[in-house]
Amino acid sequence: MAAIGVMAASQVAQAADPAAAAVAASEPVNAKEGSFYLQCDGAPNNMTGGESAARLLGAVTLLALFAPPPEGFDASKRKFGADGVAACSALLSGDKQEGNPARRVGLMLGRALHQIEATDYQAAIADVGKARAEAEAAGLMADPYYVRSRGRAFALIEAAALARMGRAAEARELALRDEALWKHAYFELATRPNYDFAIPTGSAAEDRDMDWRSRAEATFAVRHANRLDELGRFAEAAVMRDALVDFDRATTPDARRSVWIAQAVVSHALAGDGVKAAELAREARANFDKRQGEGKPEPSAAEYVELMDLYAVIQAADAGDVKAARRLFSARSQWVGASFGSVLEMNRRLRAGAAPDELIGGLARDPEQLWKDRADTRMATMLAADKENKALFWLIPSTLTAGAYEALSKQVWRVDKSRILIKPKDPSKKKSALETLALYGSDASVTFEALSLHAALLAQSRGHEGFVIMPVITERVIAAGILTGKRGDPGLPAALFNDAAAVIAELRQILPDPEALKARRAAKAS
Repeated sequence: MAAIGVMAASQVAQAADPAAAAVAASEPVNAKEGSFYLQCDGAPNNMTGGESAARLLGAVTLLALFAPPPEGFDASKRKFGADGVAACSALLSGDKQEGNPARRVGLMLGRALHQIEATDYQAAIADVGKARAEAEAAGLMADPYYVRSRGRAFALIEAAALARMGRAAEARELALRDEALWKHAYFELATRPNYDFAIPTGSAAEDRDMDWRSRAEATFAVRHANRLDELGRFAEAAVMRDALVDFDRATTPDARRSVWIAQAVVSHALAGDGVKAAELAREARANFDKRQGEGKPEPSAAEYVELMDLYAVIQAADAGDVKAARRLFSARSQWVGASFGSVLEMNRRLRAGAAPDELIGGLARDPEQLWKDRADTRMATMLAADKENKALFWLIPSTLTAGAYEALSKQVWRVDKSRILIKPKDPSKKKSALETLALYGSDASVTFEALSLHAALLAQSRGHEGFVIMPVITERVIAAGILTGKRGDPGLPAALFNDAAAVIAELRQILPDPEALKARRAAKAS
């Protein structure tokens, strides 16, 4: 016993059972720093059957007194930059290299992110290539659930490296390449890094992505329209803004947002539709005054005022009083409430033919310089975040399994007595026309797709064509507000509408109904 008392815990474990030697390889030399696994990506060593047996043996023998407990996830122990690369590399080669294919892929992806931290972007891309090759060789990419979760990391990390190399357009296309796989997955759509700030031109892939995001989250229409403004597509931006105004009018008639109406005013005015712009301007002012008079002022009042000021500038220019328009526009050194694209366009229009002494304030810089300044600022912010040893690791999604979806099958597909549809205790006190769907205890990625499928099934059961959906995220629950009905009806504009039949056809492939699930399991068992 005395001999045991002076032995290291790892030595005791190895002496008791050779299988424990594998455990020792991942034990921290310094408990404060953690194992190489934690130092690499913050995740512990995967535990094989033999390792589990060694732990069990330790639990029922004297080893329990000495063997350290298995590590848990701890992002605080991740190393940074070159140190992180070294920690990951220690587990990817040599006599004690990791042998589990899925874990090896995770370590390679972690090393790729550390390469980005160390600003060795080519090495990061090379590591992504190695990780993808090992995933394919191990058959991981044959699993559709792996592909739509952890499998996203390959493109996301390579895109991150490309963006930091000044190749933002390539990064955007790569990040969007397989976006159709999660077109109904709000969480995936919302968390994908956006490099558009550095790209003054659009693409078909970007258009599809923005379309899907607006259908997965109604209020994304604001950002969708803002981007269209940047691309000079003001008539299309106006369509998106009208859709959001319609949705707001139908779902929260007593708390409508004047700023959304004002944004539509500006887009219509820039698109050359002065009649529609004037009509909406009257509506915006009436709504703003009404809320003020009712003692329910809007938190975005300053933004609303700025947008209406910009509309006045456009009106002056359209009326031929360009000098007055320049004075009004340049009176602000910076426009912060209006979309960047609308400011760029008015800057371009008003600088044309301007005298040198008129190029002050908001007209001091030309559109190209404004683009460059914004891109430089956003890039600097992104690079600063790379040093936090946190943001980049969001590019490695958790691995989801078929079981995560299948566990929700019965609940999601049952609409006659839905336990997902939350009915208010007193409907008369509801402030919104939206119905609430909520799921508890499942992964966020799975939850949003499950809620979309349930919304489609509810719509279909009611004889409705489809729905509009608005995700709701709180500390306690992930939910969504939905409105079902016919495309084009109040609150159900085409730009935000989800066709129920199409959603069901697509999502049933990953979240099958109970009968299909039973058949799937029977086929696997045979």
